[in-house]
Amino acid sequence: MMNRRTFLQNTAASAAFAAISGLGQDAARQLGAEESAPPVPKKDEPQIRVLLHEYDLSPLAPERARTLIARDLANDPLPQPLSSAEGRSRIALASEPIQIAVRLKVPDFGEVHCFADNNGKGYSKPANIEFVVEAAITRLKRVREAAEAAKAAGVPTDPELDRQLQAAAELLSGKAGPEQVAGAYKSLAHSLHAGERVVMNAARHRISKLSRPRTEFLFGGLASGMDRGAAFEKPFTELFNFATISWYTWSQQSEPLESRIDYTRKDKSLDWCLTHKIIPKGFGYVYLANGATPEWFRSWPFEKVLAEYKRIVAQTTRRYHRRLPFVEVINEAHDEANIFHFSHEQILELTREACRAAHDGSPVAKRLINNCCLWAEYGRRANANDQRRWSPFRYLKDCVRAGVEFERIGLQLYYPQFDLFEIDSMLNRFKDFDRPLHISEISCNSADGPDPDSMRPKSVVPGWHGPWTESMQADWIEAIYTLCYSKPEFEAVGYWDLADVGGHFWPHGGLLKKNLSPKESYYRLLGLKKAWEL
Repeated sequence: MMNRRTFLQNTAASAAFAAISGLGQDAARQLGAEESAPPVPKKDEPQIRVLLHEYDLSPLAPERARTLIARDLANDPLPQPLSSAEGRSRIALASEPIQIAVRLKVPDFGEVHCFADNNGKGYSKPANIEFVVEAAITRLKRVREAAEAAKAAGVPTDPELDRQLQAAAELLSGKAGPEQVAGAYKSLAHSLHAGERVVMNAARHRISKLSRPRTEFLFGGLASGMDRGAAFEKPFTELFNFATISWYTWSQQSEPLESRIDYTRKDKSLDWCLTHKIIPKGFGYVYLANGATPEWFRSWPFEKVLAEYKRIVAQTTRRYHRRLPFVEVINEAHDEANIFHFSHEQILELTREACRAAHDGSPVAKRLINNCCLWAEYGRRANANDQRRWSPFRYLKDCVRAGVEFERIGLQLYYPQFDLFEIDSMLNRFKDFDRPLHISEISCNSADGPDPDSMRPKSVVPGWHGPWTESMQADWIEAIYTLCYSKPEFEAVGYWDLADVGGHFWPHGGLLKKNLSPKESYYRLLGLKKAWEL
């Protein structure tokens, strides 16, 4: 059985996709997109001059400086012109206040994205700023506000949190010049740790107040691998009660029409889940990427593409009516997967009609719109028509305005380069939609360095709290699952992939090793499952 990305990698239609567009785009979306170059500002544009230093006062390393991005105060990216030189950048101001973000290597914490928002007001006038100083001030203010909110919600007092906040504040006072930069980095380390304590304390408090365990919570995994026998099947079925199944195969010939889709692989994976009493989630399926789109389909005009997807989605959901409770209808359509270069208006129409077709095929299936890249780093550049790119949040907002009917939202979370405080804030944004949320894909490293057997063989992921280890992977995964379980709007978390067996997506990302022996993270999740009575 194949998962979505393995299918894209292996189909005959996707040789070019794997090399330059599909899998390469996957890699870009996760890390490389945060380094894509924005346009250069004009000399007469009002600008902010940003000084960028490492802890030792050397210019910020190029691999981190390239992640600099302008955002609105809601945390969506803005395509602001930007120019850079060693240790400094100029960012054109926008028609609205902006905040600035860049990835920093913070001693005594790790390498994560940090934000500067001018004391919550944003930047709207020309200025010179030392980024790390502004970021330390911003972080301290945000964590203090979160700590006050947690206190008001009844979260017990935490002396260590109070100590971290006090130390962060003291390190920012009365310093200038080189000492100010060093003090700001030290302050950031304290307030980063403090922020993570705030959100984890609040999550554990919410769990402690539950009237009963959330036994309906879905512990999910990618079902790809069932053919590997008991060594794979046993740990999968012991841990997961929910699974993402395979999807159908496209024919490389458009005719005859009834042979365009082969459901053999999907049938097999669904039957496996149902036999093992695992709740399945399948695909509809609209995914506008090269490897998910046969060559004969790629030159079609919008009207013909729309009609074909409506037909396929209705046909597919009808085939699995009452056997497939969750259907992912469309994937990554927020200015990410769009090989046809459809306009926003066309994408919204396609989303609306695909969701309608899914309901026509199976009125009881819960329709899910899936999203990647929650911070939307790709939005540092506008679309070809100078239109601001959607973030997942803005795309979903427009879907609601356009009358798209759907029941679930999927969020991919491959982001260990954001700390838990920022992840918690991002997840909370999606409460606005008043729909159950799924973490549709999640993973992080268990070792440093590249993983040649993964689908991102050259990617090196910065360490969250230092170099990646099995224990750090377990810490990060346990924290994310705890945050999600504590939030009633989250219904499911789906891990991607179970094992480092080759062809797995995230470098060193499995819960099992290549020989299928468990890592610490696997046991940690089993412990959570037991504690939560799942």
